[in-house]
Amino acid sequence: MTTTDIAPDSVAVTSEQDQTYVERLVTSTSNSSIGKSWIFSGFVYLVFSTILGFLLDIVRFDSDSYLIFSNVDKFFQFWSLHRTSIVLLAVLPMIIGLATCIVPLQIGANSIVFPRAAAFGFWVWFLGSGITVFGFLADGGFGTPELGSQREAVALTLVGFLLVIAGICMSVICLLTTIISGRCMGMNLRRIPLFSWTMLVAGTLWILTLPVLAANSVLAYVDLKGRSAIYFGSEDLIWDQISWAFTNPQIYVFVLPVIGIAYDIVPVATKVRQRNHDLILILSTLFGIIGFGAYAQPFFDTPGTPVREEALYVLTALLAVPLIFFLLVGLLDTLKIGAGNLTRHPPAPMVLSLLSLLLLISGTVVGALRAIEPFELLSRSSTGAQMKLTIAAGLVAVIAAMLWWGELIIGKSAKQGAGLISGILITAGALLSGLTDSVNGFLGLDDFVMVDFIQKVSAEQLVKILIPFSFIGSLLIFAGAVSFLFIELLRSKNGPVSDVDPWNGHTLEWTEEIVTVESERPLLDEVEKAGT
Repeated sequence: MTTTDIAPDSVAVTSEQDQTYVERLVTSTSNSSIGKSWIFSGFVYLVFSTILGFLLDIVRFDSDSYLIFSNVDKFFQFWSLHRTSIVLLAVLPMIIGLATCIVPLQIGANSIVFPRAAAFGFWVWFLGSGITVFGFLADGGFGTPELGSQREAVALTLVGFLLVIAGICMSVICLLTTIISGRCMGMNLRRIPLFSWTMLVAGTLWILTLPVLAANSVLAYVDLKGRSAIYFGSEDLIWDQISWAFTNPQIYVFVLPVIGIAYDIVPVATKVRQRNHDLILILSTLFGIIGFGAYAQPFFDTPGTPVREEALYVLTALLAVPLIFFLLVGLLDTLKIGAGNLTRHPPAPMVLSLLSLLLLISGTVVGALRAIEPFELLSRSSTGAQMKLTIAAGLVAVIAAMLWWGELIIGKSAKQGAGLISGILITAGALLSGLTDSVNGFLGLDDFVMVDFIQKVSAEQLVKILIPFSFIGSLLIFAGAVSFLFIELLRSKNGPVSDVDPWNGHTLEWTEEIVTVESERPLLDEVEKAGT
């Protein structure tokens, strides 16, 4: 045995039996333990984020009667915290956690590459997330001293934000390295399951774009701490410097694994082989590429912007619609072929994975409409609508994945019906809130970009009538998030022990046996060989 073959855990000073739960949690380097830490933390922040969204919609519902926020600056702090937390503290960590647990199994690897670095990445993110939230609550956030924010709290928020990005990038690098170098014999890149493939594409784009977000934060920090010596001009425009990460088209990159989750679930649920696998690889890659370079795209409605740059922005926004539509058609084709194999009650993960794609399509359509300059929707409530729909797609897909792979991750079965209800609540809430805000955007309701938002919602009476529907939608999203968190907690504590392969899966995560990999569906190959 060479030194590289020695397991990291073999050098532990104390035995696992002598360690407390906290010690095992902090020191564990197993991909399962790391992944579950990401998932659970993401769910906690999801509930926190949905509470914020609920409170913000209460203010929009009746800004005169509900004085939740003392001033406009406070409102902005919580508004920006909501967007930051639901993306970088909730959805992205849950997806990373799923990938950390499942991807090594799908590609036939023993574990994640660089397990200590992967564990360290989580704890860096965990520390950064706490500092970021504390900075916001201490009247820092991305506000400016001119608006009454505490200067030191703003700097503290930026430090936490940098740690969050660093932790995510470190963990993603470990995942990408695992996919590239940890595959078993016969598992080439064309044969890896779609979830692993979309994680490879999405992770690559995260590594290329998140450092730019970090650089924007560094510029703002330097302005705050050393303005007398050097000034980049970003102190007063911190949110403008980073807002590209939470809107079109970058938001698509964060939820790209939604496609892979759906394509790994539907063929197994319908008991058929997915057709046109290579085409799906290409289309999902192109959809991810659409979102790359958002940081370099100027606001195309700025006077003097070259026509070619305007055209590029509009083209990328419009291309996202047919690409995701074609991907949905591929799933519907599979569903049509295997319809006869479905029972009266289709599996909950399959239903939710299809709903997640529906939400993603809705988000891309809203994003395409925002890009058409005559509609003047850039600063309207449709911006938030696009984010709600797209992020909700990621949330519903995560629920579907937990219902599907939860047996592998937790080792216990979940109540599929209860999970289905949670996913439907989030879907309904996102559609109600997102589409209502889209309509309001056309009618003139601004997103929160101006300081007079609370004082003036809109002159349009119809907008005021529709705002309560957005409020109800936020309430449904909150209910769905909370209910599924309880479902997972109950599963972990009292759930029945599950079967090794409850779904008769097609890919390697569902077996511990050595299987010859000759296609993207090696377990299905074995079944077909046995049948002949």
